[in-house]
Amino acid sequence: MKVLFIMHPLIGHFHAMVPLAQALVDHGHDVAFATGERFGPIVKRVGFDHFPCGWDSLGVRNIFTELPGWPPVAVREAPPGIQQLWAFIQAYAPGMVDDLINLMQVWKPDVIVRDPAEFGSYITAELFDLPYASIDWAIYISTYGCTEPLNALRRRYGLPDDQDFDSFDRYLVLNGLPPSWQIMGDVPPVTHRFRMPPFDQSVAQELPPWVDTLPDQPTVYATLGTTFNQKLDLFQALIAALGTEAFNTIITVGKHIDPAQFHPLPPQVKIEQYIPQTLILPYCDAFIFHGGYNSLLSALWHGLPMVVMPLEAGDQQPTAQQCADLGVGVSVEESTPQPETIRSAIKTVLDQSTYRQRAQQLQREFEDLPPLSEAVLRLETLAKNREPQPNAQFHTP
Repeated sequence: MKVLFIMHPLIGHFHAMVPLAQALVDHGHDVAFATGERFGPIVKRVGFDHFPCGWDSLGVRNIFTELPGWPPVAVREAPPGIQQLWAFIQAYAPGMVDDLINLMQVWKPDVIVRDPAEFGSYITAELFDLPYASIDWAIYISTYGCTEPLNALRRRYGLPDDQDFDSFDRYLVLNGLPPSWQIMGDVPPVTHRFRMPPFDQSVAQELPPWVDTLPDQPTVYATLGTTFNQKLDLFQALIAALGTEAFNTIITVGKHIDPAQFHPLPPQVKIEQYIPQTLILPYCDAFIFHGGYNSLLSALWHGLPMVVMPLEAGDQQPTAQQCADLGVGVSVEESTPQPETIRSAIKTVLDQSTYRQRAQQLQREFEDLPPLSEAVLRLETLAKNREPQPNAQFHTP
């Protein structure tokens, strides 16, 4: 079976797809990724074939500062998440479709796996009558608020309008979060949960040597992700909030920020550009992050209480609210919170054991989910019979 993964050229979007791609390779299937040309070395470093398609980016900056066509969309009176989806549909998807049409003549996949925010893959699947699956994130990305640009995109490629978008995500949606994680909304009846472990080692594969010398006290790890992390004032607030406390603080700032600019640092604060969370979180007692899907998955996988400070992506605020509602963390929603606010939030999740207990309860839920080999079987079945894969047991609140 040949499986084509189609995605935005963003580190987080790639990491969310790698475990499934690796499982497919382990079962003897051919896997390739279609995304921006400059992102190719990252894909190849992890061991997959790469086809340059769509808008080109290294995937390490705020995508909306680089995406063509973003300014006109940004002035729309709509929530940020809807604005961002319009931009992806209008400014990104046509170039992806054009390149994929050419690719389909040479590398003919049996099934497509799509980044849930990448819509060129959906149009291409419709054009070539290909079955496809979507990888779900913390919230399901539906067509809500986007029927106008999506139908315009369909018409551009000779497809009829779909007023109710029954065609969208009609085959298979793969969800990697525990059953307790449910956000209100329309979730397709073809959604299935699987035990999808976090992946984050495409950039670095080892821990800094100082990790083994950390003092015997609580350890807190903080990150703002890899895309919307250009907020020096927020990093300064984190240092000010945590640098006076009796615990180890580890902060990562991303590949395009020099940690030296934050020096001198309090002795208990360490700053690096990037550390794989799967390697550092076993040393940690709490986690501060921006509400990104991969960081959320890593935190729940390791059973850590969280402080969530949502940034600009449309899924981050709902993620922060859900963490608070589930009792696994505290949501801090000021755009640049004061150090006192951050300090209070992290002390809350460290001092009140219910946050850790609840996080560990969700951690245990992963154990009962079907393994990724079952997801591979679903994709094999989809490629063979080309029919939707309904799940009567998937619960939508």
